[in-house]
Amino acid sequence: MKLYNNRPSPYGRKVLVVAHEKQLLDRIEVIQLDPWSDPPELVAATPLGKVPALITDDNTLITESTLIAEYFDGIGPGAKLLGTDRLSTLRQTALAQGLIDAASALMIERRRPVDRQWEAWSVRQRRAIERTLTKTTMPDSFDLAGNTLACGLAYLDFRLTEIAWRSFHPDLAGWLDEVAQRPSMQATRANSVPMESEFAPVLL
Repeated sequence: MKLYNNRPSPYGRKVLVVAHEKQLLDRIEVIQLDPWSDPPELVAATPLGKVPALITDDNTLITESTLIAEYFDGIGPGAKLLGTDRLSTLRQTALAQGLIDAASALMIERRRPVDRQWEAWSVRQRRAIERTLTKTTMPDSFDLAGNTLACGLAYLDFRLTEIAWRSFHPDLAGWLDEVAQRPSMQATRANSVPMESEFAPVLL
């Protein structure tokens, strides 16, 4: 299998964490690239030009992080990350995915020239993040929902340090610090990757 990815992306990290947890890394060729530069190999693999994108062993394209994660969950050994109550897990996953979506939208807006940034849009994303955190409870397990939430919270720490979510949600902060020690989380840390490798300049 080939997985096209971008290391700083929380979407890409979510998928790689699942690959680690499901012991699939020896079956996957991970190709790290900058999707915003439209590299030929990525565009040839997926017309969307987005990551993560997976090409399976039978040459099937799978896009979107939750769908790729679900595919890995089905073919990998060990406990199922979707669990017995699939709908409940997917519902919680979608909420955590929304947190990532809002954080990513905020970061993309910041890549615009200062005089072209839409402050009201940024405020809306920050409020969405704050409301979502307020409605989020500490996960019982590191299933797909827990993985997605962990990647979202870690992304806030990585890119949006001015959002002092840890001060207002100490239980979630403690939970993240604990799950961040998992080998899958340690192996997928973005560290200090420049923003330019994650977002392209946005022009109007």
